[in-house]
Amino acid sequence: MRVLKMALAVLTITLLQGSGKTLFAQQKREVFINHADSMRNLKVDGKDIRRLLGNVSIRHEETTITCDSLYDYVGLNKFDAYSNVKVFQETTTLYGDTLNFNGVTKRGKVRGKVVRMVDEETTMVTRFLDFETVNKTVNYYGGAVINTTDSRFSSDRGKYYSNQKRFVAAGNVAYIDPDILLNTDSLEYYTEVELIKFYGSTRIYNEENYLYSERGQHNRDTQESEFHINAFIDNGDQKLYGNSIFYDRNTGVSIIEGNGLVIDTTQRINIYGQHLTYNQKTEFAEVKHEPLAMLVSEQSDTLYLRADRLLGISVKDTVYTDSTLYNQLVGVGDVRFFRHDIQGVCDSMLYHSVDSILYMHKDPILWNSENQLTADNVSIEFRNETIHRMKFTGSSFVTSQEDSIRFNQIKGRDMVGFFTNGKLTRLDVNGNGETVYYGRDKGELVGVNKAESSRLSIGIKDNKVVSIMFRESPVATLFPIDKVELQDVMIKGFAWHTDKRPQSPDDIIPTGLDVNFYLPILSKADRYRAQKRNPAESLDDLAGEKIEEITLDKGLELKKPNLSNDLKRVSIHPH
Repeated sequence: MRVLKMALAVLTITLLQGSGKTLFAQQKREVFINHADSMRNLKVDGKDIRRLLGNVSIRHEETTITCDSLYDYVGLNKFDAYSNVKVFQETTTLYGDTLNFNGVTKRGKVRGKVVRMVDEETTMVTRFLDFETVNKTVNYYGGAVINTTDSRFSSDRGKYYSNQKRFVAAGNVAYIDPDILLNTDSLEYYTEVELIKFYGSTRIYNEENYLYSERGQHNRDTQESEFHINAFIDNGDQKLYGNSIFYDRNTGVSIIEGNGLVIDTTQRINIYGQHLTYNQKTEFAEVKHEPLAMLVSEQSDTLYLRADRLLGISVKDTVYTDSTLYNQLVGVGDVRFFRHDIQGVCDSMLYHSVDSILYMHKDPILWNSENQLTADNVSIEFRNETIHRMKFTGSSFVTSQEDSIRFNQIKGRDMVGFFTNGKLTRLDVNGNGETVYYGRDKGELVGVNKAESSRLSIGIKDNKVVSIMFRESPVATLFPIDKVELQDVMIKGFAWHTDKRPQSPDDIIPTGLDVNFYLPILSKADRYRAQKRNPAESLDDLAGEKIEEITLDKGLELKKPNLSNDLKRVSIHPH
């Protein structure tokens, strides 16, 4: 916004500088007539008028005015200058067709087909320029274009409050420099503190990003920005949504508050939450307050995952020269997930995107079709987005329900499960293997087989055991179904957790969250994206009405969270 600050400084110097010392103060003035081809005293309607004609030049302190004619209303403390009006002060020149000033009201007007103000670095053109020397305000309407060597600004109307160091512009506001293009409905600029506030449908474009919001502010001094109401950022690979988005350029920390969503189109993951924090420098993200991750699959359906906290971690490989970026998704506390072919719960989990492996820790429970699978630790390997293999470490247990009171069971120290088309087809048990499986004849239960072996392999088809290969020292007993007590065929450690099993995505999605809430925001942002426009190059491209006072809706108090505190919270470097 350097173009605005320079233009406003010029306006202040030219029209409003000083307190009672401006040319237009009209006190006991020392106004010198440098030149006029002729001068004549007139009396019109009983009023004394001094008329200066031809190459008129008058001076007051550092200000000089030239024009073709000037009418000084003697005793009324006002004058009118006409034709080829120029106001010179320091390095600034103001051009217009007419200049009217009333010393009683302390108001002046500059008019012209083009009213132009020029200094060494800035040019401003408008048609209507009003000023008040008491309140120290300058008001333009009918459009204005401000140019510097590397930037341009335009709007239909605007007003500068010198005492407040505050500039307000409204109507087709546009700004461009080598870094950004800004389009908005209205804008406030506090020049002393370098704070810019914008209102209405605002769009910011640059080579990497497109931003849309309907309320916000940017502090050019601290480099902190806020975007509110339908806030949306598109950087190509990622799209960010939120009720509010805060960004600190110095720390690299971004915070999304309320209905936050990050869509990563490369990783095909959507992350929702009511509070999202991202550290651009450490490439670490944290999601709190109703976090939800959706891993979108091209081959099968979406995996819905929820936890008390979700962490996103990017780690660069220091071994290979290409410095491959390893993306990890970590769930901490009450982890739950659902996909049509697999469901699970645990206390913490880690998903490694490069290896496509999901690690589950502390009381993990998995369900695949009719099978319940538990262990101290579980890892799930995906290939082509479907389950390929599972590894179970410590107290491994696989259970399926035979009928309302009977359960098939497999227990071992460690297990490896192999999957075909997402279904368990083989299970290798290593160490302390135990099995209980029920047999049927023509659909009727006839017996139960209980066996033990240090190592064994089990073949499974359609969720039924079709073969068991005992690899070391098997001990097996077949019991007739009517000769066995249930407690005798329950392996130690058996537990059935069907009440914990997620049944659908609704069991994972936080209550009240519409996962498609962003679609209307995206539609609106894209509609406005297509209305991209550069600042006007001439007044013919603008049309604005006069404004006595630009008022902006202050209904939303723009408050930002403590970015430094959030930075401390996310400065975590997991190993």
